[in-house]
Amino acid sequence: MLKYEFVEHTADLTFKACGRDLNQLFENAAEALESTLVMLESVALRDTTTIEMTSDSCEDLLYDWLADLLVTFEVNRFAVKKCIVKIAGLSLNVECWGERIDPNKHILNTEVKAVTYHNLQIKKNNVYHAEVTLDV
Repeated sequence: MLKYEFVEHTADLTFKACGRDLNQLFENAAEALESTLVMLESVALRDTTTIEMTSDSCEDLLYDWLADLLVTFEVNRFAVKKCIVKIAGLSLNVECWGERIDPNKHILNTEVKAVTYHNLQIKKNNVYHAEVTLDV
């Protein structure tokens, strides 16, 4: 099973993430977003941060989680390389490992303006699948 893959989109950047459960799906979606922002190979597991939130639906929770990661990257200048997601109902608790962005060390990729709700969906067959579009 692929963690995630990028798919062709006319103006934005879309990825599909998979996971055997919602926790893994959200972890893989986070990795897809972060890999869009920075070369993950250049990020060390130096520091940690915790993110907690509750949303109204599973799709809202995924959107809010990814939007929060984007804020963490852009405002707090913190790149996440690895995360452990724990979802209970519509609440999320995540321990993230990474480090503050250093322009002399980290190779930045694409600037992401926002996570969007465009075609945002979560489906479950044998595994969970999500499709997410980023405004770049």
